[in-house]
Amino acid sequence: MRIFLSIIILIFSLQSLVKADDIKDLEIEGMALGDSLLDHFTKKEIDNFYIERYPKKDFIILSVVSEKFKNYDAMQFNTKRNDKKYIIEGIAGIIIYEKDLKACYKKKDEIVNDISSAFKNFYKNDAGRLNNPVGADPYGGTYDIVTFRKNKSMSSERIQISCNDWSEQSGIVDSVKVEIYSEELVYFIDNVAYD
Repeated sequence: MRIFLSIIILIFSLQSLVKADDIKDLEIEGMALGDSLLDHFTKKEIDNFYIERYPKKDFIILSVVSEKFKNYDAMQFNTKRNDKKYIIEGIAGIIIYEKDLKACYKKKDEIVNDISSAFKNFYKNDAGRLNNPVGADPYGGTYDIVTFRKNKSMSSERIQISCNDWSEQSGIVDSVKVEIYSEELVYFIDNVAYD
């Protein structure tokens, strides 16, 4: 009964996250790690995504806002820079909470509870509302984050859920962000991307 309840909670509160035994089975808007973006978008659509580059150029971030998303306002995808198949190594769904930070925190907590139920064997790290500084916001934006890792290794694949409280000066609206990263991408971000 409890497994059934977890599935129902996931379906109704997130609708795009599904119960999964493996992080690769976890979907956001029907997309998962290892999928090709070409199975979900045309090459022309992908060419119009906003591209961000890490200082080290092994991976890129492709961002898109689309009305075709049912549960998220925007999506981000990490792929290897020269991968013509656009294999997803990282995926993020973003829900905008313009001028409603309380609702942002509430949604983050709901998602964390659902992930906790679905991934009981993962290591959970709840940084709490420590007002971590958002590196991309020089005006004092903060975030709080909960991370789930497959094993104790800091470089294992992971799921992150955060509520991002951007400063007004940044011009960026507050949001909940659900991120899923492959082990290779985690290692790159933590050890290579900014060195």
